Amino acid sequence: MRKRPLEHRLLWPCAAFLVAMQGGALAAEPQVWRCGNAYSHQPCTHGAAIDTQDGRTAQQQDEAKAQAERTRALADTLHRENAAREAQQRKEELARHRALLKEQAALRRAQRKAHDLHDKPPRQRKNQRPVDTRRVVQPAAPAPQR
Repeated sequence: MRKRPLEHRLLWPCAAFLVAMQGGALAAEPQVWRCGNAYSHQPCTHGAAIDTQDGRTAQQQDEAKAQAERTRALADTLHRENAAREAQQRKEELARHRALLKEQAALRRAQRKAHDLHDKPPRQRKNQRPVDTRRVVQPAAPAPQR
């Protein structure tokens, strides 16, 4: 008898083991109990066993997954649109706020300038004495004519 390669000798037992485990996993799914308004994996007094198996066909499950994906894609699109719209609104609001601040600053400057013109004496040049302390030179009287 011819010996098979090691891969072939290990492949079938591994495959059989995986199939057995999968079947065992489906059968070993824990029972769920409804105890009043709570759910538990352990039975309780006056509790009822709940069937946790999905009663839908494979086609129904695929349709539900496709619909959930479409809904998720639509939600992502709406989220991006809302985020872009809100960012634009924040940008416009910031621009309006800056324009208002500039207008208020210009108004304050104009008021200050108007106030300064009416209340303060004219600015003196450097090294110039105030008008009332300057020496005023009187022109000499003209000599009498003979």
